[in-house]
Amino acid sequence: MRRFKLLTFVAAITLVLAFGSTALAKKIKWRMGSTWTPAINLYVGDKLMIKYVKEMSGGDFNIKWFPSGSLMKAFEYFDGCSKGVVEMAGDWPSYWASKDPAFDFLGSFPFGFTNMDYINWMYDWGGLELMQELYGKYGMTYFSLGATPMESGFRTTAKTGPIKTIGDYKGKKLRTPSRATIWILQQVGGAPIKMPGGEIYLAVERGTLDGAEFSSPGIDWEMGFAEITKYWSVPCWFQPSSQVGTMVNKKAYDSLSPKNQAILKYGCQAAAIKATAFYDTESGRAIEKFIEKGTKIVKLDDASLQKLEEYAGQYCLMQAKKSDFYAKLLFSQMKYMKEYKDWRDMTGVFGQGRTPKYVDTVLLELEKLGYK
Repeated sequence: MRRFKLLTFVAAITLVLAFGSTALAKKIKWRMGSTWTPAINLYVGDKLMIKYVKEMSGGDFNIKWFPSGSLMKAFEYFDGCSKGVVEMAGDWPSYWASKDPAFDFLGSFPFGFTNMDYINWMYDWGGLELMQELYGKYGMTYFSLGATPMESGFRTTAKTGPIKTIGDYKGKKLRTPSRATIWILQQVGGAPIKMPGGEIYLAVERGTLDGAEFSSPGIDWEMGFAEITKYWSVPCWFQPSSQVGTMVNKKAYDSLSPKNQAILKYGCQAAAIKATAFYDTESGRAIEKFIEKGTKIVKLDDASLQKLEEYAGQYCLMQAKKSDFYAKLLFSQMKYMKEYKDWRDMTGVFGQGRTPKYVDTVLLELEKLGYK
């Protein structure tokens, strides 16, 4: 009997040595909530990441996705992930500006980053580490899952009419979630309203809203906006890009082995690249669909855009004086834009994006606040 037990023990040790300790490890099962409903395909990065993590782990790391409203409401996921109710939650950082104004700068900013700027800044300028530092204050870490191209801009109903000048915003009840955009619209007499994406369709259809914006053309198309709006005002000055990603409960992340942490990290990066390409190409495909449905595209005049850009510069300096971390993020992004400006200008139509006129002014004021 002793000999049999000894042989069994030796066989078990041999098995572990032959196949590694992971052969006896338990499978990881996480829950990922999302601020997106199944009708909002900003979940593309979420689902790609889940697929890649499962594949790279050989099926040992499994993440189950829950859309907005299934476990909790969209705006409840920040606290839910922070407290560990879910291990992960897909988000758009600007939703959490009530926690710290700095979050508003991470999702998008008027006349600010393009999707390529976000990629450059996050992966080669220390931006991702700054984002993780901010989320870390709330018991989480963070990974990007992609960035949209320029968003569509405001869509208005036939009754409301088109938005062609800054004066056309006056009195309009327009859905937008960004605090920066809300403040700017208020300065020009608009009546901005914040609401989750899943509630926009009915609010516009019933006349509660005069119009709305949500995301890039491909995403707006899937949400059915061509059915309830007539006019499409471009360009989208207030969201040249929107960076989306996933919050990860820090305790849950720290409990992972170094191997699984790497799988999650690089699974997110791979998903971000693929999702960014999807959001960009879907935008091109969707334009003709909107036109065929009868959508009329109108353009804001240059004088209006110039005035709106001035308000954007004023707003970011105002917020920098309220939040130290906002100022820290703002300084990092403005320094990136300043350094990148010559290359952006040189590449012109062969490159991408633009450098907002307020960069030098903002940097000068930030230096007075001690950022150098």
